[in-house]
Amino acid sequence: MVINFNRDFFHFGNDLVWYYSYFKNFLDYQPGFLNSFEHDDLANVSIKSSEPLYHFLVYLTSNLSNAYYPFYLFWVHCVIYLVPTFVIINICKIERVSIFICFSLVLFQMLVFYDFGNAYNLIRQQVACSFMVLSFYFMYVRNFKSCILFSLLSVLTHNSTVIIVILIINFCLYNLRYISYKSLVFLAIILSFSYVLAYFSINDNYETLNDKSRGVFVKLIDFSLFLSAFIVVYFIDSKYREIYRFLFIFFIALLLSHISSFLPLRFFTFYDSFKWLVYFILLNFFYSKLSLIKNVDFFMLFISFFLTFFYFNLKIVYTDYTYDGTFVDFVFDSPFYYLDINL
Repeated sequence: MVINFNRDFFHFGNDLVWYYSYFKNFLDYQPGFLNSFEHDDLANVSIKSSEPLYHFLVYLTSNLSNAYYPFYLFWVHCVIYLVPTFVIINICKIERVSIFICFSLVLFQMLVFYDFGNAYNLIRQQVACSFMVLSFYFMYVRNFKSCILFSLLSVLTHNSTVIIVILIINFCLYNLRYISYKSLVFLAIILSFSYVLAYFSINDNYETLNDKSRGVFVKLIDFSLFLSAFIVVYFIDSKYREIYRFLFIFFIALLLSHISSFLPLRFFTFYDSFKWLVYFILLNFFYSKLSLIKNVDFFMLFISFFLTFFYFNLKIVYTDYTYDGTFVDFVFDSPFYYLDINL
């Protein structure tokens, strides 16, 4: 969170002014929350009536904090980072995973979402992704009513998550043995293709925005990790095959999104929400193979730390965003930047 207070980041992302202005303007907005959907006097862009949950949270926090912008950043960070952390920890408990691997997964997930601080137009989507991850968790523990509830909350936070929550709900049907996995894959293809067609029929102004969230080199690394997990679960150890099957239908949607020049930005953010599952499969596989080595927990922690920060810095280097610094620069410079500006 300290990193994202760096004032240099405020220059990136085409939605930051919109987020900031309507958070501030909500404090003295006389017509009230329900009337805000009908006007565009809160900000440069009208807020969406189809995404009321996110906007209500902004309205509520603006009034509770006297429109203090760091408080807005605070709750947004809590939702984006702590909700997936809760899910990771609880799944690790269920699977009796080493606490060192669990800690590594949490760290990995936090750094994967780091580009949120440099692409502020993704705030609503990543808040919605946290509800989406909760939907996955309740699907995982077979609490299907809660899965549907948080799927709905996710869509009401950012409408773009609708394709993913439908895939999650379909996976619930697969878990209940109502549909076969082949049917699930076929449905994923149809749904993803339909979503792309609907996008082109509704939106025509986003195609000028290209996916700048990661370079080709980082995408190749993501694909290599995904392929490595495939080799593990289908040829060596099938323990986490069902987790991989979920990731596979997710990957279908990711591939089909490349029909557009803009949609990969959306879908890679969705994939980032669940990328830790690939890491989960690979870390647990290597941990099981190295379990006889003395101090294997610390060894795995060291290796995962190294790989996590290595991956993180690749995202900084091989992206079209201009970061103008390293991870260490941002950590130590950010508090001084923050203290120097009046938010």
